[in-house]
Amino acid sequence: MSNIKPNLLYTGDNLYIMNGMNSESVDLIYIDPPFNSKRFYNAPIGSKAAGAMFKDTWAWQDVDMAYLDKLYSDYPALAVEPK
Repeated sequence: MSNIKPNLLYTGDNLYIMNGMNSESVDLIYIDPPFNSKRFYNAPIGSKAAGAMFKDTWAWQDVDMAYLDKLYSDYPALAVEPK
């Protein structure tokens, strides 16, 4: 049984969202580069999301290290530890 609402758009770090998903609940996960453009993006005026914004910046300080430790231990083939 799906634990994800239909037609719902999630933004942010997909690892946190995907960690709580049932594998049967998703047909497609899409990421739209660029990544880490160091810019702020705003939804266009007149759109359903008008007023929404997000920043496309990333640094290791933003990463929850306990979550990464769990990722490394549970799914070692999917993660490469930073040097």
